[in-house]
Amino acid sequence: MPTIRIACVGHAVLDHVFEVDAFPLRPTKTPALTYRPGTGGMAFNAAIAAARLGAAVRMIGRVGSEPGVQMLRDRLRAEGIEDRGLEVVPGAVTSVSAIVVDARGERQIFNHRGDAIVRAHALDPLVLEGADVVLTDPRWAAGAEAALRWARARRVIAMLDVDVAPVADLRRLVPLAQWAVFSEPGLAAYAPGVSVQAALEHALDSGCEVAMVTRGEQPVWWRRRGGTLQRLPVPRVRAVDTTGAGDVFHAALALALGEGRDERNAVAFAATAAALKCLGGPGVLGAPQRGDVERALPRHAARSADAAGATMPA
Repeated sequence: MPTIRIACVGHAVLDHVFEVDAFPLRPTKTPALTYRPGTGGMAFNAAIAAARLGAAVRMIGRVGSEPGVQMLRDRLRAEGIEDRGLEVVPGAVTSVSAIVVDARGERQIFNHRGDAIVRAHALDPLVLEGADVVLTDPRWAAGAEAALRWARARRVIAMLDVDVAPVADLRRLVPLAQWAVFSEPGLAAYAPGVSVQAALEHALDSGCEVAMVTRGEQPVWWRRRGGTLQRLPVPRVRAVDTTGAGDVFHAALALALGEGRDERNAVAFAATAAALKCLGGPGVLGAPQRGDVERALPRHAARSADAAGATMPA
């Protein structure tokens, strides 16, 4: 099978990760068990996850000019990811996150959105040439729009990782995506005050071909335009660290679709990869290798077979 080429377009972040026993119930000083500087961002994490699963990946985004940006490049190169699309905006600041993870593997994220993606120069479509799949996030809306339009025009798989973002950006980008893959909070931000089913229908009516929502430990729901609602349980695991699990899901789904897997098999592959990441930690550095997912996938497929005909409640 030829190597799938994925272009990840969007956010790159400098992370500060703290592990604690438990989140405090009120504001106080909480000692951290461990600390590590790291890298993050939706598209950046997805790039790492896709590379570990065997894709040829290029990361495309905008960062500031501070010295810490070298850590982002070093991480990409260590994972075998092409970094020429990660360009500096002179005088701008890169986004920074503080990530606090408790003993159950749950996390809280405190983010400062840098101005590099606000002041970003335009995406040159030439950097996308040769991609089989384009995977975007809504943080750099102009870059995502350009990439999704390029992919649609060339019949390349175009996926948008839809998380919480300004509703104007989401409504601008969702119609351009072939696959609009929402987090549960992202779907609520996109279509507030309506049922999940109605929100997915709204996304399909706007122009995307497939609307999907991931819901943590709960089953993934999705629908293709003109099709019926689908549901697939996800593997249940005792999480070590859930940070980056959604990004791994999107990367694995993009890869599986690029390889031509049918929808249900592709979703199962993605859910299995995300579950294994939760067992690995820390962050996206716990993203699994391809062989780990392939070995675990049959067990997940067997457990989910009984749910193949399940319907989704409104």
